[in-house]
Amino acid sequence: MAIRVAQWATGAVGRAALQEFIENDSFQLTGVLVYDPDKAGQDAGTLCGLPPTTGVQATTSKEHILDLRPDVVVHAASKAHAVQTNAEDICRMLAAGINVISTTSYSHLPTYGADTEAAFAAACRVGGSRFHAAGENPGFMFERLVSTVTGLSKTIDRIDLYEATDVSAVDSRPMLIDLMGMGRPPEDVSVDSPIIGKLDMAYRQALNATADVLGIELSHIEIDVDATTLPHDLEVKAGTIEAGTVVGQRFSWVGHWSGRPILAIHEEWVLTRDLPQWGLKPLEEGERAPLIRAVISGNPSFELQLDVGPADGRPTGAHAQPGHLMIAMSAVRAIPYVLAQPPGIVTAPVFGAIQLR
Repeated sequence: MAIRVAQWATGAVGRAALQEFIENDSFQLTGVLVYDPDKAGQDAGTLCGLPPTTGVQATTSKEHILDLRPDVVVHAASKAHAVQTNAEDICRMLAAGINVISTTSYSHLPTYGADTEAAFAAACRVGGSRFHAAGENPGFMFERLVSTVTGLSKTIDRIDLYEATDVSAVDSRPMLIDLMGMGRPPEDVSVDSPIIGKLDMAYRQALNATADVLGIELSHIEIDVDATTLPHDLEVKAGTIEAGTVVGQRFSWVGHWSGRPILAIHEEWVLTRDLPQWGLKPLEEGERAPLIRAVISGNPSFELQLDVGPADGRPTGAHAQPGHLMIAMSAVRAIPYVLAQPPGIVTAPVFGAIQLR
């Protein structure tokens, strides 16, 4: 019997999940929640680049989704809105007996605090429902992929996870310079930059969740920021980036345990791959830039590189960005596993990871 699903929000990630629900006969799409009034009333297929033949119309009514009583809701709402109702909406669905898999950053509820964790757990108890947080990073790369590799280790000294994103295709100067901080004096990039506040909770959760898998508790997490420049002008889609201004930013979250740094996540934004000071080099023709690089220092030591790109090297469809597709699929693929678990907070098991304690 097909699993009855509803899609909550249809941004880049939500559209990718929605398309899978329509195309995959393991699922029966029952409803679609949208925040944009202009999308209301449209067929679900139209919202994700498919023919408008599903018979399921998008709605802005949260009550309507609750009344549908789907087996599971894939919740892909953004945390960027001025009014935050994500936790409230999720707990309301859980208490109503609807299972929820969210791609919004709730991957390690204790990091949010005891009250938030207790609210989610209580809602699951009331509704006999399950909650799972999916995602790529946080949610998968460190907590599951890298942790699994540690099953081959005798000892671990430190693990560093690097995620590099080329932002040279951003064509808006206000976005690239004013918001993202590229093309500005390097002293403008600091731990007080607004973007740090947006990323902070996500990466703290990833570090704490990985520490759980490895059997330890981090004493504290430090944040570090590094900005790099070039001695010459750089031409990108948004225009000229002047010599001596920022062409690369590295935001690092470093978790400490037993008096030493043990786990670190480094988010890199670059306008060029020609940054030897960070170990980056220009790509050969046809070569893909690695999205993820994990360095596991210990006995033995490992270096894991994950290159990600669209099918046949060409972006296609309504969800052209591979990153969005990966996040969506992490939620979709989790559905049957989550539904098979007892009610409560569901985390993905990692078999055989090293126990550092």
